[in-house]
Amino acid sequence: MKTPEAFLERAGSVSLRTMTSADHSLVDGVLADAFAANAFSRLLLGGGDIRSRLIRLNRRSVRQAENRGTIAEVDGRPAGALIQGQSPKCEPSGLAGLGFMVDALLAMRHRFFAAFGLFHEVSKNHPEWPHRHLTILGVLPEFQGTGVGSALLERFCAEADEANMNSYLETDSDGGKRLYERYGFREVNRTTRNGVAFIYMWRMAKQD
Repeated sequence: MKTPEAFLERAGSVSLRTMTSADHSLVDGVLADAFAANAFSRLLLGGGDIRSRLIRLNRRSVRQAENRGTIAEVDGRPAGALIQGQSPKCEPSGLAGLGFMVDALLAMRHRFFAAFGLFHEVSKNHPEWPHRHLTILGVLPEFQGTGVGSALLERFCAEADEANMNSYLETDSDGGKRLYERYGFREVNRTTRNGVAFIYMWRMAKQD
């Protein structure tokens, strides 16, 4: 059987395409599988099988009209996805925001009220000036470390530069931070909660 590494040895084996509404369920599953073992996911949702609750937690971001999504495929097989938003509506608001809170309550259950302070903290660090928000970048475990995330990130940055838009993201690992730094992101703040780091990063658009 071919491995992801073998796939990626061939030039052009990673292909990117824009997410459509028909891809919502596919992206739900990719992101849930990508983050099922993530420390931040476990902080919010606890132990056990959290896949269905991750889908509920992320689905508003996937479906939000202002968000744009990109799907990475390796030989036609889904390998990762990136969801982005553009200010001032980077995150669900209005009825969609209320729906997100209901989804978060159902997904996190008894952890919801403990996490409410975390959401407030993240919100305080969110820049108010115009930017592109890299909301979620997830790569399936078998493709992590093979260049799929880099391909998604490269497109995101190229599109931000073309639009002359600065960019913002949050990550919960120094490994993620190192990846983002290679594309011009810089840490602007960091907090820690229950041993999990929250790193806030900013990238200035590159001028020709």
